[in-house]
Amino acid sequence: MPVPGSLERSFSVAYTIHKGRQRHQRESRRKSSIQCQLNPQPEQQRSVSPIPLKECLDLTTTRRAALAAPLVATAVATVANPARALIQTGLERDSTRQSQNAVDRLQSRVSTFQLGNGMKWIVLERHNAPIVACHTYADVGAADESTGMTGIAHLLEHLAFKGTRLIGSRDFERESEALDQLDEIFYALRDAKVAKNSKLVAKLVEEFTRAQEQAAKFSAASQYGSLIERQGGVGLNAQTSQDSTEYFVSLPANKLELWMALESGRFMAPVFRDLYAEKEVVKEERRLRVENSPYGRFTEAFTEAAFPGQAYGRPIIGYPSDFEKIGRREVTDFFTKNYTPCKLTCAVVGDVNPVEVEKLATRFFGSWKTPCASPTSSSPRSYSELWRSQDGWDDFAASKPPPGEILRMPSPAQPLYMEGYYRPASWSSDDPVLSVISDVLAGGRVSRLYKRLIAPSRVLSAECLSSFPGDKFPCLMMLYASPTPGSSSTEKLAGLVHDQLQDLVRQGVEEGELVPIRKSTRASLLEALGSNSSMARILSTYEATAGSWNRVLEETREIESVTRDDVVRVASKLFTPSNRIAGSTRPV
Repeated sequence: MPVPGSLERSFSVAYTIHKGRQRHQRESRRKSSIQCQLNPQPEQQRSVSPIPLKECLDLTTTRRAALAAPLVATAVATVANPARALIQTGLERDSTRQSQNAVDRLQSRVSTFQLGNGMKWIVLERHNAPIVACHTYADVGAADESTGMTGIAHLLEHLAFKGTRLIGSRDFERESEALDQLDEIFYALRDAKVAKNSKLVAKLVEEFTRAQEQAAKFSAASQYGSLIERQGGVGLNAQTSQDSTEYFVSLPANKLELWMALESGRFMAPVFRDLYAEKEVVKEERRLRVENSPYGRFTEAFTEAAFPGQAYGRPIIGYPSDFEKIGRREVTDFFTKNYTPCKLTCAVVGDVNPVEVEKLATRFFGSWKTPCASPTSSSPRSYSELWRSQDGWDDFAASKPPPGEILRMPSPAQPLYMEGYYRPASWSSDDPVLSVISDVLAGGRVSRLYKRLIAPSRVLSAECLSSFPGDKFPCLMMLYASPTPGSSSTEKLAGLVHDQLQDLVRQGVEEGELVPIRKSTRASLLEALGSNSSMARILSTYEATAGSWNRVLEETREIESVTRDDVVRVASKLFTPSNRIAGSTRPV
């Protein structure tokens, strides 16, 4: 699959991992604040969280994280976006008028339709340039994996770029025979390993190697990406999270039909070629992001402890023991069960005609008749119906580990303290308040953790994630901090963090702390409106998970309406010792 840049690679486990549920501006701030090397910085240059933790946190894509992607440096943003400049300079009346104008234009240009098989489509017309951004949101993630099959959702993301019967093969008939033979040897080898038959294992390993080489002769898996690139496509990539898998690319507008043909092919008739070779790529990825990362093993163990026996407790990239067992049968079964039309939502943004988009979608996807699973309490339909209908605080009480549990592990890196507080899923009516609390605590240099702990050099770093490791189901609000050089006491660090949380509960929040959060919320939405790819991601994500793309506008208003009393009410429920799980590392 296409490989993201070195900066993105250092920030992710499964090419997704930078996607925690943070309100609109969070992602841009973190890319600059969480560095890959642990180096003390001068006071005026010190970032909010200069620890290499991002690379090992399995953070999920969320609606608000989608809004964060297009953000750029403030100086650039104010020049490129007059409305943002007005907001930042306090000219509220003018900024409100421009904001409303932008929203009105957006609503008048968005159209939606649904195919007979349940597949949803959103189209946003923007004729300012002859380009189009295409984004497919699959409501399929690591949380959909069964026990013993971890890592299969992420592996499928890789395999989605290997082509179809028509693309990616030099001779599909002969390739198909070679792939079948390769599968037979793989499963025989798997059984021999279970039986501990060393002689048979050695024999089958040699046969497997030869069979791989034979299958590779007919494979031209790079054709898919090369075709897109030759036709002017840019940004071809995908990302897997606990809650979803997303596929995206930008193309010249006159190549929309090509995209439709390729996208329908990989979902309706995929060929999982190069599977066993790609497994080795993912294994290396795990070694890099987890096993050789300073906090990789600790974060994985912390997540397991926080969600014992639950889907969110398993890593996106999978466990090595599970991964060894995965063959083409398991991948095919998972794909057939989960990749159905009603689980896909596509957004097309750019120089397009909605009528033509619907015609093409019907032509290429209308014949896809794979049946959708019956709705359940955790299905996308039920999830969107729950939106803001209740607070959800009772949904996770039975699944929590014993209160006060503390995980301690050795690490070769700087000591780290991490704690999580159980919170409802993102459909909760209290979700906007939780996002505001996260920003009050760690929303940049005006936040409490920065002003009270980082700036006076009481800690080296401190950060808050409003949800972890996903947000479709009950999850955690995560806080983590690292002590100043020369100090290794995570107990003292925990005390400093708890003091700030209890101060928020007892003293509440000042109105002056809420004002910049409200302004930034509005400004971030306006900035997202300037990018086709960002809007494609936002529209598809909200349509799929919240039931309507319009809820991106509702959510912005909800955050702006959060009061001081709301913050105290929710913080009092959240920040209690019985609702906390904690962990820390110590130097080896």
